[in-house]
Order: sequence, then structure tokens, then C-alpha cells
Amino acid sequence: MQTVPVHQAKDRFSALLQAVEDGEEIVITRHGKKIARIVKETEATPSPEELERRRQEAIAELEKFQAGVKPAVEGYSDWKSLRDAGRKY
Repeated sequence: MQTVPVHQAKDRFSALLQAVEDGEEIVITRHGKKIARIVKETEATPSPEELERRRQEAIAELEKFQAGVKPAVEGYSDWKSLRDAGRKY
């Protein structure tokens, strides 16, 4: 990681971009305080295979979470049965 004051970054911007392309991370400072970070851009849009993998992971996590959730009121396993318990027919 390279730390560069803003006035030097203006003068060496092309060289800094080349360093970022080569995998380096650049931190821009003003009066010794970090104000910006320049990092190499990653692929913006994941592939369809990656999206499907993420979807499957999310579903698995939700199912795992749901399995651990207990009913709020004993004897009622879902919101419909809880809702209908107070209704008069």
C-alpha cells in the first residue's frame, strides 16, 4: 500500500494508475489524513454461474435460519394458524 499526499497525486496520477493496474493500493492523504483509496476495479457484473451459486448459498442460509426459529406461541407452527386461533367462525 502506497500513501501519497494529494499534491503529489496530482503530479503523478498516471504513474499511480499504473501502480493500481499492477495490483497496488494507493491511499491519498491531505494534511496527513486519509481521504481516498484507489484500488483496482473488479468485474462489475458476476457471471450467471456466480449468480446461481450465490442464490443457492442464500437459500441454504435462509433454510438453516428458518429451521432454528421456534414458533412465537406454543402449539402454533405458522402465522396463519396463529391468526385463525382468535377468529370466531
